[in-house]
Amino acid sequence: MGRWRFAGSLVLALALTTGVVGCAPYRVVQQSAAPSALKGVRDVTVSFDWSQVRVSGAAEAEHVAAKTEEERADFAVLKQELDGAILAALRERVGAPYTFNVHDAPPGIGELRVVVQHAELEPGIFTFVHNKPTRVLTRFVWVRDGKVTDVIDASVQVAAAMTTASDHQRVPIAGRNLGKAAAHYFIAAQQVK
Repeated sequence: MGRWRFAGSLVLALALTTGVVGCAPYRVVQQSAAPSALKGVRDVTVSFDWSQVRVSGAAEAEHVAAKTEEERADFAVLKQELDGAILAALRERVGAPYTFNVHDAPPGIGELRVVVQHAELEPGIFTFVHNKPTRVLTRFVWVRDGKVTDVIDASVQVAAAMTTASDHQRVPIAGRNLGKAAAHYFIAAQQVK
């Protein structure tokens, strides 16, 4: 009996992680009224905000202060890999004729901007004795004409295993999954009447 209960739990867990059950890969915090403020906008600018992130439970400044120069440089690369994977997934999933381009200046009138605000990052670790998955919580804030119109939270976890032993493998996977979640929301907004 215990074996069947475990198998049922495993099937449910797999269904939840692959989206088979039909639930959205994000949580809506704020949504613009129909028609969506995102609808019909072809050119979207993207900016990344790391100012409020907590890394392994500490403020980023504390986390980085405890690291060697080499570890700090490695962490900077992880951040670039995460942002790059999010951007690539947005472009890939949404596709033409829509564009997503990074722009750091404040959003202008008529511009649709998605601000990618990282809230939590646990890079994780893989050893043969102790494994900790990579976990990322990110908020996507959509701004149009200087006003926040839509906000979603997306959270992903990537297991630390022999096939994903390096955080430089896991973090880009997490980024792609976050980008897919934001793309899913954007595509759904295009279809709202």
